[in-house]
Amino acid sequence: PAMIFWLGGRQIGFRTALFTDISGVTNEYSKWLIAEPRPFYVSDAFTPLKVSNGFGMPSGNAQGIATLMVTISLYAQRKWLWILAAVMIFFTGLARVFYGVHSPSQVLFGWLIGIAIALVLFKIAEPFLGWFGQRSFAFQLGFVFLLALLTTLLGLVIDYVLLQNFVIPDTWVERYNEIAVATDEEDAFSLFNGNDSYAIGAYMFGLGIAGVLLLRDLIPEIETRIGKAQNVTIGLGLYYGAGQITGIAVAPLRGTLAFWPYLMIVWALNPLLIYTITPLVAARIMAMIKSEKN
Repeated sequence: PAMIFWLGGRQIGFRTALFTDISGVTNEYSKWLIAEPRPFYVSDAFTPLKVSNGFGMPSGNAQGIATLMVTISLYAQRKWLWILAAVMIFFTGLARVFYGVHSPSQVLFGWLIGIAIALVLFKIAEPFLGWFGQRSFAFQLGFVFLLALLTTLLGLVIDYVLLQNFVIPDTWVERYNEIAVATDEEDAFSLFNGNDSYAIGAYMFGLGIAGVLLLRDLIPEIETRIGKAQNVTIGLGLYYGAGQITGIAVAPLRGTLAFWPYLMIVWALNPLLIYTITPLVAARIMAMIKSEKN
């Protein structure tokens, strides 16, 4: 979605990012609610090429690519894009089964949910944005904060209330560790973590703020090909540079009370970096180059 935004602009790019991220949150919480294991946790018939953590139903990759490609195709309305979307959706799901990390049913449900989310959000997006765009700046910020808060609380309720008595079978852990050793994987077995809800809520808050700024035309639209190329170059540089800095800064905070607040700030800044700071910097550089030429 970030690359689509940098190259395609806000009409397709940001809506694609928003729809895909909503689909991602839905997928994560659905996995916690359904609590169905990945097939290789419970059956020797599935021997994965690599191990994956978490629950299996529905497949996150299958759902994510379905939402992503259907959203792009709906907005672009190009026949070749629909063909490409069908191919990518099918082979992404097939790969998850081939890798042995999902069953066919988990992939199928991922496809159905991902496509449904794209269709529903596409249908309601413009009427909602028309209404939301007429509200005051304070209302928009408050609305975004409330939705992010509810997203966080929903995850905490699922984890600490509905899954409170969930007991992880020893056979799942043993099977995972067996495959992890065979494939040289170092990640420890993990199904869910309620603290992830804080990161999810923080990210959605940052994404919502970015959306408000774009909706109010406070972020420049980069339209030229050179500008879009600069968008990608600057965006990648800022993204990976910020990743290096935050990675170094987080090391001394592990195991302290400041760890999760720090991560929430990082997750909230992530979409702002992609969807607001990058085009602002690109527009500024283009203005400087134009001034020098004049």
